[in-house]
Amino acid sequence: MYFEPGQFPEILPWFNTGIVRNVGFEKPPGAEIGSQYHMLNDHDYCCQLSPGICSKTGEPGPETAEICKNWHEKRFAVRNEDAKRLGVPLMISEFGACMDSANCVREITQMGDVTDEYLNSWAYWEFKTYKDLTTSAGDRSEGFYNYDGSLQKGKV
Repeated sequence: MYFEPGQFPEILPWFNTGIVRNVGFEKPPGAEIGSQYHMLNDHDYCCQLSPGICSKTGEPGPETAEICKNWHEKRFAVRNEDAKRLGVPLMISEFGACMDSANCVREITQMGDVTDEYLNSWAYWEFKTYKDLTTSAGDRSEGFYNYDGSLQKGKV
């Protein structure tokens, strides 16, 4: 069973530094600490940190690179504490959700670097475009592929 923190109030944007609270679970839902059937799951987007960070293009710009890296490091430090306390692995099941741009590549690379530091599992959002109405992509592709089937090589 994957379970995750609420995106609010566990995550609070605050002056481009953000507040990350520990997950409220004292044990995995319906189980005991150390359950082999559970995994803590989280999503991470720098755009969550502040409405202004992604207001121009829908992606964090180069001027936010340090802010975003600090955000990812803070968030994963807390989530890894949570996973350790609960005795379960941590997986980042959603991050990126960006276009084929240098800003996107930087965001993906920062996330990959931080997850590697903690040896976390991860999955980029989204692998292939399926007309996802939950994003701001509009007629653009946040997946690894363009609509013509060509690969967005920078993301890979």
